[in-house]
Amino acid sequence: MKNAFLIFFFFPISLYATSVKLCHYQTWDWSTKENRSVNHRQVIKPYSELNREEKGSISGCTLCEEDQVEIKISEVPPFKICKIYENQIEEIILKAKEDHFPFYSIIAYRVGKSLGPIDFEGKRTKYSQHSYGLAIDFNSKLNGMYNSCVSFNSKCKLIHGGNYEPDRPGAITSESKMGKALQQLGFNWGGHLVGRQKDFMHFSRE
Repeated sequence: MKNAFLIFFFFPISLYATSVKLCHYQTWDWSTKENRSVNHRQVIKPYSELNREEKGSISGCTLCEEDQVEIKISEVPPFKICKIYENQIEEIILKAKEDHFPFYSIIAYRVGKSLGPIDFEGKRTKYSQHSYGLAIDFNSKLNGMYNSCVSFNSKCKLIHGGNYEPDRPGAITSESKMGKALQQLGFNWGGHLVGRQKDFMHFSRE
């Protein structure tokens, strides 16, 4: 009777433990003092314990690796995007390839706090949309990010990527078919940012 009693209670507990859905992601904080990423760490926790920030603003697109899918394009290393937009994003990119748009780099899912207010240690405190698989950077060497750039001109200050040369193949402009398709999907283009920054490589679903 004693052995039977132990087995009866062990089985349900074991079954419960294996049924808990876990979230995994690796993250970091951007240090404005050191101008680099710091505090790299891995997070593993049950989905039921995700806070509002980890869940994000679009249901199903969390910080978790489990909510990201990999897309493979022959010219560039595989990249990940939120599972909700997998088919649409892949279709847009493949159509761009058919139209002979060259791809040199694509970066999407990448978890890290690179936005928002700065804390007392000089670190950023908010996740970018890349962290949820809801932002994509294309061909950074041709589509740089600039500060002091209300409208693009020679006085804009390049802070990331390469010089923006809109006439070169692989550069993104307001007339790019791929850019228009992404904007129709709800991904805003960084070349249209209002204010003093322009990010020509960047598309983000807010």
